Amino acid sequence: MAGWEDKAPSAGKEGSEAFEHSREVAWGSFWGIIGTIALKLVSFAYAIYIARAFSQEVIGLFYLSLSVIGLLCIWRDLGLPASLTRYIPFFESRRDWGRAMGLLKVSYVTNAAIGILLFFVIFLLAGPLGEIYNNAGLAEGLRLLAAYIVLENLLKVSTSYLQGRGDIKSCQFIGNVQNITKLVLTVALFSFFGATLATLSAAFVLSFLVTVLASTPIVLRNVSAIPTKWKGELSMNELTHDILPFGITLMFVQSLWAFFSSTDRVLLGYLGNPATSIETVAVYSIATQLALTIMVFPGALGSIFLPVVSRLAGKNDYAAMRQVIQTSQRWMFFITIPIALATMAFAGEMLSAFYGSSYRSGGTAMAIFIMGIMFSIIAYPVALALAAMRLVRLELYVAVVAAVANIIINLLLIPILGMEGAALASAAAFLLSSWMFERYGRQYISYSTPSGVYKLFAAGAVAFALIIFLKPFAASAAAAIPAIGTGEISGYAAKFAYLALLAVMGCIGMVFFGLVALALRSFKPEDIVLLRAACRKARVPPQLVSLAERIASHGVEGKAA
Repeated sequence: MAGWEDKAPSAGKEGSEAFEHSREVAWGSFWGIIGTIALKLVSFAYAIYIARAFSQEVIGLFYLSLSVIGLLCIWRDLGLPASLTRYIPFFESRRDWGRAMGLLKVSYVTNAAIGILLFFVIFLLAGPLGEIYNNAGLAEGLRLLAAYIVLENLLKVSTSYLQGRGDIKSCQFIGNVQNITKLVLTVALFSFFGATLATLSAAFVLSFLVTVLASTPIVLRNVSAIPTKWKGELSMNELTHDILPFGITLMFVQSLWAFFSSTDRVLLGYLGNPATSIETVAVYSIATQLALTIMVFPGALGSIFLPVVSRLAGKNDYAAMRQVIQTSQRWMFFITIPIALATMAFAGEMLSAFYGSSYRSGGTAMAIFIMGIMFSIIAYPVALALAAMRLVRLELYVAVVAAVANIIINLLLIPILGMEGAALASAAAFLLSSWMFERYGRQYISYSTPSGVYKLFAAGAVAFALIIFLKPFAASAAAAIPAIGTGEISGYAAKFAYLALLAVMGCIGMVFFGLVALALRSFKPEDIVLLRAACRKARVPPQLVSLAERIASHGVEGKAA
């Protein structure tokens, strides 16, 4: 299309280089999106299967056991895997391969040793923890899942190293191996041993063992591609005075975020009615897992975004960082909002259709939790940029405040509102952490979220209102459809018809969102260039690419009507 050139739209060398980094993020996200979508689909199938095959009591004990282990083992890796994602690209930009390899070896040895130690700690504490909850099943779950810590520690080192090298394709492959293996083993063990906690836990642990073995040749192949003549070696002084303090600080940050993510389920199990608390934890866990599907694109983009901005931070190129953050924010929001609209509006219906009618009660909590995630996505690229600059104390401050706020609000709301109170606590903590990251972004890299992001948020709110308005019509239309077949067949046909109508309503809302976003002129010229390049990479026909460009160009900020 005339008027849009397939190159950086900003003038000058600095603008061109910044655009190239945005392009790198976009290309890296391509594999991230494909892998993450596959991972989410398998996770989706896994969640549906266990919800249908296992009782809510077993599922509740499984997720409660994982949450308790998460709280007990929040210091399980000393922050070394997270250090790898920051230091590996930093060393790579300086060709310091010897220091990079030294850090990788230290990370493997340290994480293996800590994992083995924690395995014995969990095994010994399982009985007393089960007594605290007055549930012997919890003690069984903790013992069955204890070995998972050792395997997860090793796997995190491998994937963090590959992510630091920008090998997103391999990271996604490893993640999908674990996910698929977990599903296959769960089905296989269920067929032999039935729907027990042991079956669910054994499949989970064994999936990590298979994945650790599968990831080993990938890491070795990546390491063998590094130049044999290494520059520099990792000194003990650098390890003990720079990297380990950095990693330990990250450990505290990660532990607080883990505490944050586990608090709601743990408190639901502890503060709820003893007769129903395990079932409530099961419903809430399934609902929040489904809610997290909206993180498909932000997660994929973030996996390549971090090493890119880490290299920019090593060069002190803050101008390029700001442009990459802006582009990433707009694309994250534009692609994520339509998914969020559909899942929020039809949360209860989706839970009922996929997992069974007993899970429909988690619909409101799921919608609230999704809203909290959307708050966090606003500042997600800013948080990653600050992390790339190794400003871990800022992450620590945010994690402390968010965790404390989450605990306080959970304690206040769970006794009154149950799982909806837990979701509100998470949403409030997400909003608070997002505000703090935005504030630090302005302070340290002079970054402010552009108006286009808030325009997209406003467009989403308008589209959501339209979907909610149309939703009753879908129910009326479904009721008017004549019954097909009899008995169980008729029930499935009615459910399918209702879901189809809800999908139509969702598509209408998504199209309306896109139109409002274009009318508000929410985009920049470089977005059009990236859109064209992405369509070409996906082998979209040229005619459709040209049409997409013409439509999108009307939403460019500052363009004459």
